[in-house]
Amino acid sequence: MTSFRTHTDAFAEANAQVLGVSVDSFAAAGEFQEKLGLEFPLLSDFPKNAAGHAYGVLNEEFGFHMRATFVIDQERVLRDAYVDMRDLEGHAPHALEALRALDGDG
Repeated sequence: MTSFRTHTDAFAEANAQVLGVSVDSFAAAGEFQEKLGLEFPLLSDFPKNAAGHAYGVLNEEFGFHMRATFVIDQERVLRDAYVDMRDLEGHAPHALEALRALDGDG
């Protein structure tokens, strides 16, 4: 998530709203957001994991979301999905690339 914080200006220039979603409670997600200094909302998917189910990224066996990034356009259409548990730094650049492609600059 810190990669998204690092690219805050680029997301603003792309007119994109970044949201994080966590399986943690609202209070725990808020503490994590503050600890990392995130300038975007970190939402809680607790206790039902509705977002994790809807986007197919909930690992029910272990009770957490897979690391995933989704680009959703202004009409609420899913335009890009990037799921990679190990690539901590690549999610934000991948999302920016997808946004540029939507805008015709990529």
